[in-house]
Amino acid sequence: MSIESLLAFSLALGIAALIPGPGILGLLGWTLGRGGRAAFGYSIGLILGDLIYLCLAVGGLAALAETMGEAFLVVKLAGAAYLIWMGVKIWRSSSLASEAEAQKGSLFAAGAAGLTTTLSNPKTIVFYMGVMPMVLDLHGLTLGMVAELMVAATLVLTLVLIPYALAANKARTVIRSPKAMARLNKGAGAVLIGAGGAVAAS
Repeated sequence: MSIESLLAFSLALGIAALIPGPGILGLLGWTLGRGGRAAFGYSIGLILGDLIYLCLAVGGLAALAETMGEAFLVVKLAGAAYLIWMGVKIWRSSSLASEAEAQKGSLFAAGAAGLTTTLSNPKTIVFYMGVMPMVLDLHGLTLGMVAELMVAATLVLTLVLIPYALAANKARTVIRSPKAMARLNKGAGAVLIGAGGAVAAS
């Protein structure tokens, strides 16, 4: 693949990813509520979801994903409900999870939440079905080119997500008083509830 095409794809994806949406809100909520391990898991889930849609687009199945109708609606509402449930759970906690609690099972749970958020996010479908075909000739892609796109997507998304995760984790680690931690917990819960609402409403 030409460097121009790869850069065009990376730039388009970077711009789309920088626009805050349910994915970023979810990342902030998980990081504030459960720390760096959850941030890593959630980010992996988000990126994996993008790679799935990338492969669907290359395979000509993005339109199918958009027209799944009721099946897509179920996935979307399930993802929204999961984010809201986690938000309520964190909101009602008396304090932020301890490091031991934060690490216990949070990697898989956060990863599943990130994946669900991406798969239920119409913005992701619009990018891979509408924007990506305008940037690249999907019919002429080889397996090697697809691999290059997957690496580029992973790098771009990682670069976009890292600053958000680091900022949220920094806020979590510097706040130690019980009252401040309780307020931060409520903030993290509210962010997750908001992300769930955004997914459901989109």
